[in-house]
Amino acid sequence: SSVNMLRPGGTLVFSTCTIDPSENEENVRYILDKFPNMKLISQSPFHLAGTGLKSTSLTDKECKLVQRFDPSDIELDTAGFFIAKFIKIVV
Repeated sequence: SSVNMLRPGGTLVFSTCTIDPSENEENVRYILDKFPNMKLISQSPFHLAGTGLKSTSLTDKECKLVQRFDPSDIELDTAGFFIAKFIKIVV
């Protein structure tokens, strides 16, 4: 429902406090497939974490646009969470 309330050019940040691919990459795929007016965009210059899992339905390019904060990454020293950023475009 948030996609429908978003104005063209508006930004939607999808974030979860889990690293479960079914709650993250698969929901990103769902948004991209269901809403052709939503474009997955880079979070740079703030891309601090790992990329999306390549074993999911996201393309390699799409995997590079999301961030996966994995608690097993000693350098990050964080709880697990996930972030994807979209912009609503006019189609």
